Amino acid sequence: MHRLFAALALELAPAAPDELLRWDAPPACPSREVLERAVAADLGRSLTPADAAAVTARATARRRPDRRWELGLILEPRDAPPVARTVVAERCELLVEAAALMIAVAIDPELLAGPPLTAAPATREPGDIPLAVPVVRDLTAPAALARLPAAPAPTSAPAPTHEPAPASAPALLATLAVATGLDVGALPRPAPGFMVRLGLLARRVRAEVGAVHWPQQSVRVPGTGTGGDLRLTAAQLAACPRLALRRVEFPVCAGLEIGAMHGRGVGVTTPTVDRVVWLAALADARVQWVPVPRLALGLQLGLAAPLLAARFRLRGQDDDLHRAAPVAFRGAFAIELRFP
Repeated sequence: MHRLFAALALELAPAAPDELLRWDAPPACPSREVLERAVAADLGRSLTPADAAAVTARATARRRPDRRWELGLILEPRDAPPVARTVVAERCELLVEAAALMIAVAIDPELLAGPPLTAAPATREPGDIPLAVPVVRDLTAPAALARLPAAPAPTSAPAPTHEPAPASAPALLATLAVATGLDVGALPRPAPGFMVRLGLLARRVRAEVGAVHWPQQSVRVPGTGTGGDLRLTAAQLAACPRLALRRVEFPVCAGLEIGAMHGRGVGVTTPTVDRVVWLAALADARVQWVPVPRLALGLQLGLAAPLLAARFRLRGQDDDLHRAAPVAFRGAFAIELRFP
């Protein structure tokens, strides 16, 4: 009878207060409740108010510039100085498993003397358990455990599998992109072309300079063989806020394009070559897929609005042979390399 009441009391015991676990992570990471269940599963029992009185844990997860995840964990035992730990993993779910094991060991140091965990307890939901957890128990004990007698290390103990966070991550990346595209409106007919761009990539913004060339297009006076051959070459300067969702980025860019539109007379008595200044405002939206940290593949849709009239007229003619449209529409596919 006493055992029955004791079991009922354990089931009805209040959950550990919020002071035990403080979890700060973006929405892409598991919630605090998932972390709390993982700690309880590693302990093999529910959390209690006594656990919160013994240890306080503050865990923070963030996305690094190299697209991996970093865990910062501070354990504050009641009778020992705080201890800080850092773990780097490919997915935020792995950080939750690492944090749960370290917190469980801080609550119950005797877990260090047990056999390595080879399977998750049956009380967890399958969706909360990743297939691999990059943690090593001998690195997770708080300073208070240093006063306990050390258990003899097995000769076959595995080496540490998680890597420490680097001292610093690069603040900027350089980029080199080549692209092929199509312009509709600047020249007499839709013109295929190519672009080269150099840029600097920061966490929230990118800046770039480049060059674009739209090859020669022909235009003729109706009913005659006279006309001209036109081409456009220009330099570009642009800045782009960066929006990202996992491995997909959404730069939205604005800038200027300055260069020259070349025209050569065809079928006239004295052929000449003329050029007019090309100055246009640029705006485009891009979608970039980053399969690996040093490579991005992207699609781009945008427009170029001439700020100066870009037109050609044959000598002796009152009408323009060609005049650029008020807005030229453009699309492109780009391959971008990022370094170092």
